[in-house]
Amino acid sequence: MSSETKRSVIVAGWITLFLGALHTVLTLVLAFPHLVGGQLWFPPGGLAEPSKATAMFWISLGSFGVPFALLGAMVLRAGERVPAFVGWGIAVWALVCAAILEPTPFVLAVIPGVLLIRAARKS
Repeated sequence: MSSETKRSVIVAGWITLFLGALHTVLTLVLAFPHLVGGQLWFPPGGLAEPSKATAMFWISLGSFGVPFALLGAMVLRAGERVPAFVGWGIAVWALVCAAILEPTPFVLAVIPGVLLIRAARKS
């Protein structure tokens, strides 16, 4: 693997780790008062009518922030290219989410997706 390809993989890993961790920490800070109030156990509206506490759970701890950060850590740890479908999956997921919810930082996740696709194609 060339040094340029390895650099692309490492940068993609750091961006993915950073975005996942940043999302989780920021939303957890915002959601904390709702998460500790005990409102998540048997919410009055159930899952059909989620409460604000339920919504806060799904945008913080229940979101894809933690798995996204772990994916970035795994890419960094491997230090090698990953299959192109990982990059495509990240890029398509980010674009679909960005198309549904604007303005959003989802579009930033396209960057590591493209870097991983390029790294897979160069190998």
